[in-house]
Amino acid sequence: MNISVVIPTCDRKLNLLALLKNLNDSTFPLHEVIIVDSGEEKLSAQEYSVFKKLQIQYLCSEKSVCIQRNIGINKASAEWIFICDDDIEVPADYLQKLTAHISNVPASGAVSGLVLQKEKGEWTSQYAERSAKTLLWKYFFQLGIWGKIECSANNFLIKRIKEYYRGKGNHLSKAGWPVLTDFSGNYFTTPVYGLGASLIKKQWLLNSPYDEVLDKHGIGDHYGVTAGFPEPGIHVVTEAFVYHHQETKNRLQNSLSYYRRVLALDYFIKQPGKKLHIIKKRWLTWSLFGNLIYAIFSINTVMIKAAFKSLIVVSIGKNPYHEAAKTNQKVIEPAFY
Repeated sequence: MNISVVIPTCDRKLNLLALLKNLNDSTFPLHEVIIVDSGEEKLSAQEYSVFKKLQIQYLCSEKSVCIQRNIGINKASAEWIFICDDDIEVPADYLQKLTAHISNVPASGAVSGLVLQKEKGEWTSQYAERSAKTLLWKYFFQLGIWGKIECSANNFLIKRIKEYYRGKGNHLSKAGWPVLTDFSGNYFTTPVYGLGASLIKKQWLLNSPYDEVLDKHGIGDHYGVTAGFPEPGIHVVTEAFVYHHQETKNRLQNSLSYYRRVLALDYFIKQPGKKLHIIKKRWLTWSLFGNLIYAIFSINTVMIKAAFKSLIVVSIGKNPYHEAAKTNQKVIEPAFY
């Protein structure tokens, strides 16, 4: 099994060097590593030549993580692509575990390990729902959940909601947001997952490429890519994991990231031929109304503006991504202020 690694990067030189060291230490041999750099702070050939186990191609691109990934995918010569963000820390046995899963489950075409992020000083892959009020709120507005449901309340209403989510398993809510509540077993399947450290069949990525109309950060790009994957979607191996360091350089503030993620979801649910087209706009609008109320209760002025603009833009059908796609524009940077 041959693997081509594709790394989009932009002015994160130290992160990139750390990632290359991880890949050089991989217990699974790599066919090639394709770096697609859109930044000003380039690596020199001397700097990356120290990684003796890696066959590195170093390419340049305009600033767009979606364009960068597509360049790397099209350039890759292996059947499998390891898409990896530049601020990911990859344990040496990570790819060994993913390839072992593929050998055991040949139908899998997109495989990831758990992506750990540091929250309150601890690394975690999920955010358990422990509040009955929050669970009720998310159910009522069909919002996303990314963790086990662990609230202790067990009245009739909460019990029925728990049964609803248990019966649905990992799925997309009626509004299109990912609902991941089952992290059990050696692996679980999900229709949507972050692809920042995923091993995917090249043909799957060619059939469902990254959409280049999205902003240069690619916020929400995984919705469009995974919506074009065959069933059952993505396998997540629970014994494999990476660390996502969430590098602050070149990272958007939460409010702008939220706004663009909403626009991306709205954009992709209107595209025919992908799984997201079954999502109804009225449910997405309803969920955005719920997020606006939450922002108001939280007295977060910036998030109130982002939530309000999201609701209006989606409601009236003036998504700038739709308008740009009609004229074949690329790398749109919509703002809510």
